[in-house]
Amino acid sequence: MTTRERNERLYLLLAIALPLLAMIAYFAWGFVGRELFAACPPDCRGHNFQGGNLSTLTLRNADLREANLSGVFLDGVDLRGADLSFANLSDASAVGANFSGANLTAALLADTDARQADFTGATLRGARLDGANFAGADLDGADLTAAMLTHTTLAGAHVTTSTQLDAKWRLVWEILNTPGAVSTLASADLRDANLTGALLAGANLMGADLRNTLLARADLTGADLSLAQLQQAELDAATRIDPKWRQVWEIVNTVDREQQLAGADLTDAWLAGAYLRAADLTNAVLARAVLSDADLRYATLDGADLTGANLHHAALQEASLAGADLRGADLTLADLRLANWRGAVLDDRTVIDASQRLIHDLVSTGAMQRNLRGAYLAWADLAGVDFTGANLADADLRNANLSGAILTNADLTGANLRGADLRNANLTGARLDGANLRDTLMEKSP
Repeated sequence: MTTRERNERLYLLLAIALPLLAMIAYFAWGFVGRELFAACPPDCRGHNFQGGNLSTLTLRNADLREANLSGVFLDGVDLRGADLSFANLSDASAVGANFSGANLTAALLADTDARQADFTGATLRGARLDGANFAGADLDGADLTAAMLTHTTLAGAHVTTSTQLDAKWRLVWEILNTPGAVSTLASADLRDANLTGALLAGANLMGADLRNTLLARADLTGADLSLAQLQQAELDAATRIDPKWRQVWEIVNTVDREQQLAGADLTDAWLAGAYLRAADLTNAVLARAVLSDADLRYATLDGADLTGANLHHAALQEASLAGADLRGADLTLADLRLANWRGAVLDDRTVIDASQRLIHDLVSTGAMQRNLRGAYLAWADLAGVDFTGANLADADLRNANLSGAILTNADLTGANLRGADLRNANLTGARLDGANLRDTLMEKSP
């Protein structure tokens, strides 16, 4: 190989290698070198300070974007103008820290202790402040638009007209810091608010959403809590609240226990989704109560006042409604399989499935000589009903309770009696041609 050929080959290798080396150096600087040689502070983007003490650092105007500051000590630290967007400050102690003009967009400050901290002019848009303590903090001119303030302490915080705060949380702040200034809280959305120690005596909280609201040491004496939602609300022994509403709170927050509520005054109570399985509600007053989606299976509601009650989609399987007043009640989509209708009072305003109204009619007035051909009576509690001479041909009586029923000379031709309880029923002269008697209980008592 000649000298010229060796030189040409060398030049070619250099032409290929130098750009590759340059690219490698560029990416090495971008991903490694910059972190190695950057000075922190002020360039602390993505830095992990977890659990550290930053009281000796100069963090004014520092770049702390995406930094992990969880559990750090920041008491009294100067963070004016710092960029803390998307940073994690959860569980940090920032008592008296200065965040004036700082950018905390989408930052996480869950359970952060920010008492007496200065947030004047700071941006906290979309920040998560769940459980944070802002007592005595200065929020003048701060932007908290779309910030999440679940259980955030706002008592004593300095909020002005220039503070950008969503309407819900401004209302919470007003309740805590200007007691009595809010004329009404009817239908107010106070869900997830921290109302610890709030003065709400005599307040109109009708229909208010108080789910998961902190109400420890709050004064709700004489407050109107009609139709107020109290699920997962936190009360303590020091919470002053009328006995009726404390009982409602206990009901909606009790699970897996048979509740003894005979004669209880639950008028206008919000009991949607409540666990009332096998509860004793004998003679209870539930007028206009909301019991939608409530679990009332096997419950005793004998003599209960359910006028105007909302029982939409309630589970009432095998519940006893004997003598209950259901005038004007809404039982749309309620599960009433084997419910006891004896003596229950309905009117034209009672919203109920046609088949259930028929069952109520049969139980209340009897069925002698009635034409019930093809009637849907599956899962009906018809124990002891007199069907003498009735036409029940092709009727659907699956799993119906016909124990002790009088079916003398009744026509049950082609009726579906699968799973029905016919024990002690009088079937003298009854026609059962083509009837489905599979799994039917028919043994007689001695």
